This record gives sequence, structure tokens and C-alpha cells, in this order.
Amino acid sequence: MNLSSRRQLVEALIPVIRKAGDAVLALQGDDVAVRAKQDGSPVTSADLASNDILYAACLALFPAMPVISEEDSRVFEARKDSDSVLLIDPLDGTKEFIKGRDEFAVNIALVENGHASAGLIYAPARDRLFFSYGAGLAFEQTAGGQRRSLPRPSAPRRHPIALVSRSHLDPRTEALLAALQPCDIEEIGSSLKFALVAAAEADFYLRLAPTMIWDCAAGQAIIEAAGGVVLQTDGTSLTCDGKGKLKLDGFIAARTPQLAARLIATLRELETTSAVATQQ
Repeated sequence: MNLSSRRQLVEALIPVIRKAGDAVLALQGDDVAVRAKQDGSPVTSADLASNDILYAACLALFPAMPVISEEDSRVFEARKDSDSVLLIDPLDGTKEFIKGRDEFAVNIALVENGHASAGLIYAPARDRLFFSYGAGLAFEQTAGGQRRSLPRPSAPRRHPIALVSRSHLDPRTEALLAALQPCDIEEIGSSLKFALVAAAEADFYLRLAPTMIWDCAAGQAIIEAAGGVVLQTDGTSLTCDGKGKLKLDGFIAARTPQLAARLIATLRELETTSAVATQQ
């Protein structure tokens, strides 16, 4: 897909993701229906309402493109022979949503040949919509329709701001954060962390525990369009291939490639030290 087509796709999806996010926000409250999925994670009536809006709109707007959603049983049917796929996460940060926090978001990503090339993240409770469709083309749009370009990478902070999951903070991430001190650590739920890194409101986001491609693809597209990187722990670019595995082993998202390289080098030092200690 060329740049013009990618832009048209994203522009068509902006009102769709706003509609889905606003539907989610309208359902937040004590009476929202909650049940547990097979993996034990919660799903609410808001997840499903958003899914219905997103799935129907994506199929109507782009009928030839497979759609993969976290909340749809047709997820495996969509994984057919196609170089492009739309990934949707109708409500990312369901636990935060249930607890009444404002950090939840809605994600849509375009994945081409296994790489996230365009993305949208909408945090309706904060009225923040981020989107991208190419290198240097990352934006935030306000409710009034005004938009600003996200800033290009600048000099690092003296004390970097690190973002981590509020609900999924794992021991490997904790160990890496300890080795990176001094830095300021903020716990936030959902893919909003990607957007805050892209907007230069934080410096990096660590998630070394397993996660799913629909949690990451939109954020990767936005961060990379803003000049940052999202890497696997071996230093290679994160791959979000809808035709391959849906689960990822973790990632490091950073405002600049240089910072990402430093984070990965520190992680390798920790892992080498741990391996040596285990052998002794």
C-alpha cells in the first residue's frame, strides 16, 4: 500500500475509532457486565460493543482486507493469504476500565508484510487520539478536529521517564528498571503508554512478559513514525504477523534508537550475569 492509500485508510478510520471509544466510555460504570474469558482475563459489554462497531466498519470500508480482533471468534479465519491485515483491540486496558480509571484505549493497526505500517490509539476518557501512517507522519487530534505533529526525537532527559504496565509488571522488567536507575517510573494501563512515548511525554516503555500482537501493533506504528523504535529483546524489530503467531515474547519501546540500544545492552548484561550466577 502506498503512502496516499495508507493515509486514506487512517483518515477513514478516525471517526470509526472515535465512535467505538465513545461507546466504551458511555458504558463505564458500576453496572457494566463483566465475565472471564478462557485465559482468565476479563471481558466486558464495552469490549463487545466496541468490537461490533470496529469490525463492521472495517469490513464495510475495506472488504478485501482481513480483520483480526481480540474479541472475535473469527480471528483465525482472517489469517488467510493476504499481505495486509487490520488488527483491532476494541478495549485495551479492560482492568483499568473496570476499576474506573481513565487509561483504557482502543487500537487499530494496519500490518503489511508482518510490519505495523499505520496505527490509531484513542483514549476516550482523556480525549486523546494518536495516529500515524508513515515515517515522520505521526499526529495527535483533539475532539475539535485540530491536529498536531508529534515531536521528533530530542536530547534525552537527565532522568528518563519509564512506563510500565500497571497490571503486568514482571520480574525481568523490574530487574531491568533497577539496573537503569536513576529514572522515573510510571505505571499506566493499556497501549496509551506507546502514545505517550511517541509524544515525548515519556522516554521508554518496557514489557518483557508475553503479550499479543493487537496490544502492540498500533503503538509500534505510531512510535516508529515519530522516530522511535519498538524492538524485541534480541534487538530485532518487533514483528506483528497476522498470519503467524499471535503472541509476542515482549518488547522494548523507546523514543530513540540509541536509547533502545542502551536498554537492550543493559538487559543482556543482566541476563549474562544471571546465567553465570546460575552455573556457579
